[in-house]
Parts: sequence; structure tokens; C-alpha cells
Amino acid sequence: MAAAPQETNVLTYLVRHFEIHGELEGVVYRTKRNGEQEKYPYEPQSYYQRTPLTIRNEWIRKFACTVTNPNNNDYTAIVKKLYYYTPYIVPAGDWKFRGETVLYIRERGEYKLVWNSSPVGEKRVLGKRTEVEFSFEQTGEYTLDCYFAGEVYCQRSFVVSDSDLDESYETWLAAHLEEILTLAEPEYESLKTYRRGLRSKRNWLCSLEGKCGEEVLYELPNLKHKDRSRQAPWLYHRRDYDHQVNEQTRIFNEKMAEVGDSWQSLSEEQKADWEAQAEAIWRKKGRTMKHPRLSGFNLYTREYLTEFL
Repeated sequence: MAAAPQETNVLTYLVRHFEIHGELEGVVYRTKRNGEQEKYPYEPQSYYQRTPLTIRNEWIRKFACTVTNPNNNDYTAIVKKLYYYTPYIVPAGDWKFRGETVLYIRERGEYKLVWNSSPVGEKRVLGKRTEVEFSFEQTGEYTLDCYFAGEVYCQRSFVVSDSDLDESYETWLAAHLEEILTLAEPEYESLKTYRRGLRSKRNWLCSLEGKCGEEVLYELPNLKHKDRSRQAPWLYHRRDYDHQVNEQTRIFNEKMAEVGDSWQSLSEEQKADWEAQAEAIWRKKGRTMKHPRLSGFNLYTREYLTEFL
């Protein structure tokens, strides 16, 4: 029997036994649309810049979480409604969008764009990755109707404003959230995301989870199947790092410390009262909750953070 090949390091082992997607040890591995594998040096850049478009995404996600938990089944439908019906609030100027995001283009073809229900429209050949550029010179509200094959394909709204964008989105969503939830869910196919992670090439190695050195690997259950055919599971891979550099995590840790100190300051009678309230809620709604048990401290933490969130 031949001896098993000796792996010189972790990288050699992963390259030999896994299909890699994403950055690993300074190299980006990816699969092109034609199925070819390629790799190239990783040149780190700032992956996040707060722009009018990212501000819009932030507020949509924030308001979606006030309606339901991201783990619930109805979260996706609510997010789709918010993304479709929430206008783009932008300052005056030139703005570029990708056809698949702003106009929900899924099939290349000839589309007709009509602004503010004008009798005059512009016909353009658009694909998913086509960039469409709009120039807004004056503040105001604008509507865009997109026609395909003689029928309305989608309708989008734009608000050109010189006000603070965070305040504008918060005010608009607070005023229209209930109305949006009553509207029909858009029937557009979701965009296929580019998976980053690892997938085993070997039948005997179907799963690998845990922390090794500075790497963290764990399985994504929802990605075990693709097009209803059995495949090896995807593994999410990330670099372990110090969460204290994350501003959001820093604030969370500070608030949780406050909650702990406040809880310890309660009397035994007060703690017992919180435990009794949590027990009553658990008996009534325990089957629908995502966590295995609701304690008095859990309930106290939720109430304590309500005003902050």
C-alpha cells in the first residue's frame, strides 16, 4: 500500500483537498463564469465606504430587523419589499447604478425608460451588469417606469435632497413602513451571490469545522445542495481577528457590561420577579422562540436595551 502524501503546511493541504473561493494567505482563488479556476495576488483595499447607497442599505436592514428577526422565514420577504419600495435618496449630481440592482434586470433585452409618466421614453438595450447613469440637477421627487415587451417591468423612485441622508431615510421609513408591509412582494428572482469558502474535493472529507491557528472554518447548512443535487457542503472560512477594533462590537460590549452591572444591583426579589415573567412568556411562546430557553436575565437585557436600539 502506498504511503499517504505528506502535507508540508496548512495551505498545501487546503489546496490539495478543497476547492477554494476567496482570499487565503495573500492569494485570491475564484471560479470564473465559464468554469475556469484562477488565482491572483490579494491587494487589500478599503472594502467599505459610507456612500448614499450604503446608507440606504443600512437603514433598510435596520428597519427590517424592527419587524422580524433575520432568522425568521418572513425576513427575506420583508427585506425584498423594503428594497423595492424604498426610494433612492441622493444628493444632486451624477449617479451610476448597475442594471441588476436598480432596475432588477435579469434578462438582457430592450427596455424602455420613462421618467415621471412622460409620454416620451428612452429605449435602451440593458443587461444585468450594464451601468445606467442618471443625472439629477434639481432637488425633488422623481419616478422611473421601466417597460419590457410593452408592459411595466418595474417602477423605481428617487428623492434628490440636500438634507442629511440618515435623517431622511429614517424619517421616510418610519412614515411608510406599515404601508410597505401591506404591499405585494416583488416577484423578481434574487441575485445569485458569489460564494466564498471551501468545498471538499474528496468523498472521505465531507466536513471540517473549528479554529486552527488564525483560521476559522465552519459549515453552512443552507449551501449543502445546489439545484437540488447533492454536493459537498460549503465551508465558511474567515480569519480570526480582534473584535475590539469593530466600533459596533465595542459599543455592544460596553452596553452588555452596563446590563450586567445593573442586573447585579437588583435585589433577590426583583430578580425572582424577572424570572417569573420570563417563565410565563416561555410557557406561552416557547415553541416559536429561536433560543432554547428564556431566562430572567435575557428578558431584563432585552428591556434594558430597547431604548438604546
